[in-house]
Amino acid sequence: MSQAVVFACSHRRGGNSDLAAELLAQGVRRAGGEAEVVHLRNFQVMPCLACGYCDADVRQGVDRCVLGRQDQAFDLFARCFEARTVLFASPIYFYHLPSRLKTWIDRGQQFWTARRDNEPWVADLPARTARAVLVAGQPSGEKLFEGARLTLKYFVRNFNMELAEPLTIRGVDQRTDLDGRADLEASVIELGETAWNSAG
Repeated sequence: MSQAVVFACSHRRGGNSDLAAELLAQGVRRAGGEAEVVHLRNFQVMPCLACGYCDADVRQGVDRCVLGRQDQAFDLFARCFEARTVLFASPIYFYHLPSRLKTWIDRGQQFWTARRDNEPWVADLPARTARAVLVAGQPSGEKLFEGARLTLKYFVRNFNMELAEPLTIRGVDQRTDLDGRADLEASVIELGETAWNSAG
């Protein structure tokens, strides 16, 4: 486990979440680590079929899911197994995560099943902490980030990670709204540094 993985989760290329992902990676590198930025929009991820195939404990890894060799979902999951720390930079769409990210998360049912059954290939993963930057165009809303936070919390638990309290940014809507906001940029970079420095 030698590097950090930063998942850039926006459907929009070159927007605020992409910048946040790069700033997180910058923070990791500033702390002396290595970081890979992975743009989810570049990966083909098919939706879960709810078929029950992953309930059988005779399969593991890419073969645990009936779709495992038909798309790139496991290429993304593999990074969650291997990374020293995992970070997410995601926009908020309708009070939740964007559809590509949520589709990938739903495919994580296979790991929930493996953890429930205490299968070593999942249950013995080292304890780690995941972090997230959540970016919303909406400037208000008491529970604006709550759905996204809870979903990420229980998703990363599949990989023996705890989700630290996300860094939330409001009122950042237009493509370049985050760019040049020195205070916000510094906060994101600092989160990347913290992620690396506190990783085991």
